[in-house]
Amino acid sequence: MSRKLFFKMRSASRIIFTVLFILMLTGLAQPAHAQDKVMGKFYWVQNTAWHPVHQLTQLSFLAGCEELKLDCALATTDDTSLEALVAVAEQTVARDDAKGLAMWAGGLPVFKPIIEKAKEKGIPVVLPHFPVPEGTFADNAVQIAADTEKYPDPVAKAMCDALQGQKGTVAITENNHNATEDTVAKVFAESMKKYCPDLTILEPELEGPEPTKAIAVAVAIMQANPDIVAAFSTTGGGPTTWAGAQKETGKQIVAVGMDYTRVNLDLVKDGQMFGIVAQPLYDECKGAADLLYKMANGEKVDYWTVLDAPLVTKENIDDYYKILDNFEPKMRPTPTAAP
Repeated sequence: MSRKLFFKMRSASRIIFTVLFILMLTGLAQPAHAQDKVMGKFYWVQNTAWHPVHQLTQLSFLAGCEELKLDCALATTDDTSLEALVAVAEQTVARDDAKGLAMWAGGLPVFKPIIEKAKEKGIPVVLPHFPVPEGTFADNAVQIAADTEKYPDPVAKAMCDALQGQKGTVAITENNHNATEDTVAKVFAESMKKYCPDLTILEPELEGPEPTKAIAVAVAIMQANPDIVAAFSTTGGGPTTWAGAQKETGKQIVAVGMDYTRVNLDLVKDGQMFGIVAQPLYDECKGAADLLYKMANGEKVDYWTVLDAPLVTKENIDDYYKILDNFEPKMRPTPTAAP
C-alpha cells in the first residue's frame, strides 16, 4: 500500500468517525419523545366510568396520549365499588401489552400489591389526583396532583368572608374515605375553625356517588341542623348534592363543591352554589400520559408533580367553560342513577 493511499484511508476513517460521533451526540441531545419508540399500550384504570368528572379525566388522559402520539386505552368499569376497581387494575397489570398505568387509586393500601406486581414487570405507574407520602407505594409509582394540605385553606377563608359573621353549623360531605378527600375535609375543618371560630364544624359524612341518595344525605343533615349556614363537599358530585338539598329544604346556604363539570359551573353561575374548587383534573390527567412516557423511556421524574386548585366563583368561571367546550361532545350522557 502506498503511503499516499494510507493517509487517504486514514483521513476518510477520521471523517467517518467524526460524523458518527456528531450523530450520536445529536441523538443524545434529543428529548426522549423524539428518539424512543414505545411499543405497547398505556392504560387508564378507573371505576365509576360513567360519572361526568371521571369522563373528563379519561378524555384528558387520552388528549395527553394523542398529543404525544401514544397508543393508549381505557381500562374502566361503570361499577362504583372498590372491588370492581381492584379487579380491573389486576387484569390490566396482567396484560402482556401494558407499558404503563395511570390509576385512579385513591391512595388506598389495597393497591400496594398491584403496584408491586407492576414493578416486577417493569411497568411504571402514575397516580393522579390522590397525593400520598413518598414510600407509600413501590418506587415505580409517582403522583401528579394539587396539594390537598394547602388548597382547602383559601376556600375556607373565602367562605368565611361570604358568611360575614353569621353563626351556626357547617357541614362537610365526602364521596368516600380516601387519601385526598379525608385530607381535604380535615384541612378545611381546621381552616374554618381558624377563620370562623364562632361556627360549629360538623364531622364529615359520606354522600356517595349516586345523586339521589347524596341529596337525601344532605337534606337529612340540613334538617338535623336547622342552624346550618354553609356546606363543603370534597367530591365532584357535591354541587348537585347541596344545590338539590337547598332546593328541597328551601334554605339558602354558602355551599362549595368540587370540579368544573358544566352542571357544576351552571350551579355557580345561577347562584345555587357559592363556588367550586377547580381540582386540576385536565392538567393532572393529561400530565399522567407525559409522565408515563418519560418513565417508560427511563427518564427520571419527580415523585410529586404539584398543581394548583383555585376556587371558581362567578368572577372567574368563563375560563372553565372553555375547557368543557372542547370535551363535552365526546362525553356520554350521565345516567339519572348509577349503573
